[in-house]
Amino acid sequence: MMVIVMKSVLIISKTEQSITPLKELMKNEGYDDAECAFTSDRALELAAERHFDVVIINTPILDSGGIDLSVKLCNTTMSGVFVLLKSEVYSNCCNAVEEKGVFAIEKPINRSGFHQCLRIWEISRNRLGLLEKENTKLKNQVEEIKIINRAKCTLMQCLTMSEEQAHRYLEKQAMDMRISKLKMAQRVLSTYEL
Repeated sequence: MMVIVMKSVLIISKTEQSITPLKELMKNEGYDDAECAFTSDRALELAAERHFDVVIINTPILDSGGIDLSVKLCNTTMSGVFVLLKSEVYSNCCNAVEEKGVFAIEKPINRSGFHQCLRIWEISRNRLGLLEKENTKLKNQVEEIKIINRAKCTLMQCLTMSEEQAHRYLEKQAMDMRISKLKMAQRVLSTYEL
């Protein structure tokens, strides 16, 4: 059974007329799940309620220029944040927002350039996801080692075992009971620690 994941986008702009072409552009890129907002407050509400793969801010928006919002969304979400800037603002703001992780795109949008930026974000997000999984796995392993070492220390203190004896005890008990060494360590800790 194949699971279809819909890619989602939050589009922030000051009018419905400016949102419609952006919705179409994103639909052509495979982003069928689109939400819209006209103000910073509403955009922040929506971003807090759910995850969006991409956020597009067509500056200026009703209650701000949109630059600060782009940085805030980049800092508080895992979304790819794209800010669309007029030519006269682009050169002044581009470096500042890109340093914060926001993709700055000059208006009018070059569809081919936009597609490339979007692909770069998607590829980067996939790599970040893999790194995040690996990081989580390593953190879990470190926590397991800490618990096992704490159990060994407890056995050494309470039953006057050597470190080697405590290690062998944990391994043998885990094997005999057909449980992991971690579970055995947790049982030791629950027995001997108050």
